Amino acid sequence: FEGTFDEVKMQKKSVRELASVHGGILAGPTVGKAGYDLTFAIAYLRDFALNYNILGESFETFVPWSKLRQVIQATKHRIYSEHKSRALPGVPFVCCRITQLYDDGACVYFYFCMQISSVAEPSEVFSAIERSARQEILDNGGSLSHHHGLGKLRSSFVRQIYSQGCIDAFKCIKEAIDPMNTFGARNGVFNAEDE
Repeated sequence: FEGTFDEVKMQKKSVRELASVHGGILAGPTVGKAGYDLTFAIAYLRDFALNYNILGESFETFVPWSKLRQVIQATKHRIYSEHKSRALPGVPFVCCRITQLYDDGACVYFYFCMQISSVAEPSEVFSAIERSARQEILDNGGSLSHHHGLGKLRSSFVRQIYSQGCIDAFKCIKEAIDPMNTFGARNGVFNAEDE
């Protein structure tokens, strides 16, 4: 919470009211800090888990308050369904947490881990399930990303979130300010597969 004493008091009251309406709980700053510590540690945990044939990743989205429960439930269900439809070993670990609150919605981080022993091409299978989860988020009113951007992994969704006019405008601006493609990361609307 930020602001004057009275502003922070009002913000806390609003959050308490929202949480009680939507089945949430206020866990306090210690749990929030632990969540951020987890965010920093996730890359190390992911590498450690690979030693035990577990592949995991996190992905984030922005969701309006009116769609929050729907997006969370549908995304978790989609991951479980995709995992089951492929007859993969074990049960996937799927959870989420809300990391940032706004007047009009929240940033939601999803965490997804699965057992990969005896799975042929595990990275491709995992990526396909993650893409399905991202599609489910979009289909239910969430955004493609909150703050991680589009990059290369999410560039296949560009035409769902931007009009052709918007894509053309981005490309014209890029051409005008970077005609030699010095900053040629090929992310988002500039992905080579999209041209």
